[in-house]
Amino acid sequence: MAGIALNEDNSHYFGTRAGQRLDTEKVASWVDQYAGTQVTELLLCPNCMRASFDSSAWDPIWRGYDPAAGDDQPLLASRPPEERARARGWIHTAWQLAQDGIDVYAVWIARCRQRGISPWLSMRMNDIHWVDDERAYIHSEFWRTRPDLRRVPYRFSTWTDRAFDYGQSEVREHHLRLIREMGERYDFDGLELDWMRFGFHFRPGHELEGGELLTEFTAEVRRLLDGWAARRGHPIRLGARVPSRPETARRLGMDAVEWAKRGLIDWLVVTPFWASTETDMPIELWKALLDGTGVTLCAG
Repeated sequence: MAGIALNEDNSHYFGTRAGQRLDTEKVASWVDQYAGTQVTELLLCPNCMRASFDSSAWDPIWRGYDPAAGDDQPLLASRPPEERARARGWIHTAWQLAQDGIDVYAVWIARCRQRGISPWLSMRMNDIHWVDDERAYIHSEFWRTRPDLRRVPYRFSTWTDRAFDYGQSEVREHHLRLIREMGERYDFDGLELDWMRFGFHFRPGHELEGGELLTEFTAEVRRLLDGWAARRGHPIRLGARVPSRPETARRLGMDAVEWAKRGLIDWLVVTPFWASTETDMPIELWKALLDGTGVTLCAG
């Protein structure tokens, strides 16, 4: 892959268009700014714990939202007053687009193809923004009502304690449901599994044994993508976003080298945690470990 693969946040577009009445052409035109540039892939993120489209598999971001009520309505009330208007911008814009019958991701995928850009989806696999506030609007009812499915249900010392525990089959199935829905709904060129939102997916001390579960999870996603590719007549690639260092990734349950050797992934994005920067990632080591697999190595 030569060029830039640009990842679009799940809330950015909606929040920055707050107060505008959007139609299909206005939505599609967002893609045009990248046509003729070094951007070769657009990775469109449709979720945190909730979906930014009218999902039937997961809660949409507007579940519980009352467009006629004020900013102190129950969905928004737990957030500080200065945050509520910004949150409402995302929620209301996404809700209004759905009400108008405009599927943002379908529109963007179609426009990408028209403009010579490869459309991907990028799914956050364990987003835990604001889990210190259990009533925050971005949390799913599944997460709220099932504290037993969290990594560390017996304490709360840091956000990652409240991440989902992929060691539990219900958690894996919950995430597969969204993947199945998106695969049936959208004709994308690739799917990135973003394991770095937020990077901790198993009970403390169970990461290595959990790695086998994530490998099987990745294999199931690969099978799903291959089925859709056969139906649609074009390849659908699978990518994964993992920690910048191979041993760190493996010890957190993300055995990306194994995924590559088994032919489960097509590209690998190695990256530090999103809130940090790393200027000396061991790219040469990754290249050596991936040699002969055909996997494209990307740095984020």
